[in-house]
Amino acid sequence: MPLLERVQSVRWIYVVMAGLGLLAVVALISIVALVSGGGDEPAGAPGTTRVASPIDADSSRPPDNPTLAPNDDPAADSAFGIEAQKLLDELRSHNVPFTDADANVLVDIGDKNVARGIPDLAADDPVIADQVAKAFPGYTDQQRVDVVRCLAEYVEQTIAKNRGTVPPDSDDHN
Repeated sequence: MPLLERVQSVRWIYVVMAGLGLLAVVALISIVALVSGGGDEPAGAPGTTRVASPIDADSSRPPDNPTLAPNDDPAADSAFGIEAQKLLDELRSHNVPFTDADANVLVDIGDKNVARGIPDLAADDPVIADQVAKAFPGYTDQQRVDVVRCLAEYVEQTIAKNRGTVPPDSDDHN
């Protein structure tokens, strides 16, 4: 049977109905995907939400609300700014262990101390040392020393940057 005869013998109502059925299935799948929040993540993958920092009345920024501002970057809403990421990178280089939640707490401590506005901190600043000891009781003495020293250094750098000055201990860092 030649092609032209086959085309003429096809009942076009079936072709149209099959096309409409396929279109309906695609529309239904799209609606289900939109309602269920199916984005670019694979099924079962955790969402990217920021771990909430503990509520702290002394914090220089409001507590995080992951439902309002999903963000996995602890420096994103920090007065500590770019220094926060540098701090976290340096702590990793000193093998100081911390989770994403810990990173948010470290940034909060940095923000609190930037808000203190003291431009020249001691490497063993007692206020920072107390905050770190309370927040991270499981750290070894050396880890605590590294965290306090690094926090003091990056707080000084942030304060100097905000004031347009040079950090007082800029030549101390190894």
